[in-house]
Order: sequence, then structure tokens, then C-alpha cells
Amino acid sequence: TSTLGGSNTSSASNSSNTCAKNSVGIATCVEPGIPPAGSQFEYLDHPADVILHSWGINLIEALSNLVVCMFGYMTSLDSLSINKTQSSDHGANMTGQGHDMHSLVYSLLDEWLFNFHDTGFSAKEVEVSEFRRDVWRIASSGKGEIMDIKRHPQGTEVKAITYNGMKVVENNNRCDVYVV
Repeated sequence: TSTLGGSNTSSASNSSNTCAKNSVGIATCVEPGIPPAGSQFEYLDHPADVILHSWGINLIEALSNLVVCMFGYMTSLDSLSINKTQSSDHGANMTGQGHDMHSLVYSLLDEWLFNFHDTGFSAKEVEVSEFRRDVWRIASSGKGEIMDIKRHPQGTEVKAITYNGMKVVENNNRCDVYVV
């Protein structure tokens, strides 16, 4: 299994960056759509939407980061805490099923997005517990909490996942996933 969270320091054009350095010099961001330092994802410009780009040393890591990337666009990941009860109740056993790689990626994100719209749960860490290419199935769980607009800045709403421009690039020691 792979547990990941966060993103890369690059982001889509966002001139109102309100990141500040904490007491140990690590940048913390209070705005949605700005990846925390050390993250393995970024937001790329698209004419009508945003491109979620995540990466990792393998596909499982890249997919874990992709889910976190989506939540980071909707709220600031730095503002989320990990609530064990809410994570267990709303972030456990999210499964995706497809007939090929693109449908599997779509299904994974769509399940997490549906769960967010149903419960308000936002994950700042995601662990893939099962990944099977032979039957195009993935299972994951996340740690985070239910979004509260009083405490979590509201970013851009993600209404749907699309196949448009979806790309999965696997190499020897790196995998990149792009989703609009």
C-alpha cells in the first residue's frame, strides 16, 4: 500500500498566493488550488477547466496523489485536519471499477467526488489498499475531515470528472496522471 498526500510547489496561475512560512520555514498555504510544499501534484491551466496533474514512483502513488490533488482544488489541504472518526465513517473503502485504465481512473475520482458531494468529506491523505489491473479494480481509503466552510476556504467546485485529455504515462521510476 501507498499513503500519500500533498502536491508540488507549482500551481496554475494564481496571483493571490497567500502562502506564508511557518516557524521552521515550511510554506503553508491557506488558499485552495495551491499545492503544499513537497507535494506530488500541480494544477495546470486549461481553457475551460483545470488539469489535475499528479505523479509518483508508480501508478498507485500517482493515483493516491491524484485524489488528494482534487480535494486540494476544492479547499486548502493545510486547513484540513485528520478526524479519525470521520475518516473511518466517510473515507474508508472507496472502490473504483473500470474496463481499461482511463475508465478506472475516472471511476476512482468519480467515487471520491460523489462521496464528497454526499458527505462533505475531504481527504488530505489517501492510501490505495488494492490495485488489480487484471480486473481493473482499485480500492482506497482517505484521512481528512468533513468540510466546514467556517474553517475551510472554499475553492473551485469540481462538478464532474471527464475523459477529455486524460493521460496516464508510466515509465521505469515515474508515473504521471493528467485529468481535466
